[in-house]
Amino acid sequence: MKAEESLLTNPTKLYTLLLLYESNRHGYEIIEEFMRRLEKKLSPGQIYPLLKSMMKKGFVEVYDEYNGKRKKKVYRITKEGQEICKDSVEKLKGLFDALK
Repeated sequence: MKAEESLLTNPTKLYTLLLLYESNRHGYEIIEEFMRRLEKKLSPGQIYPLLKSMMKKGFVEVYDEYNGKRKKKVYRITKEGQEICKDSVEKLKGLFDALK
């Protein structure tokens, strides 16, 4: 299965990439955005394995950010992730246009 096909069959994965396309975020912030925007509750057990799999595919990378003494892992989309995200969104737009 091609990477963009995987994104099209997994809306959570695609929406996570879209959130990271907007800005770099830590895992808990991604969980909060899902709830705020979509009223979809995600658990850390769902989002962190998803982020890890996208890191392995090269769509996302992580860096440490320090807030005082606390360290947070912050995720950002890579160039490859941006391209796959754009391609997936274009395919979805084509699908919705065909339904009109």
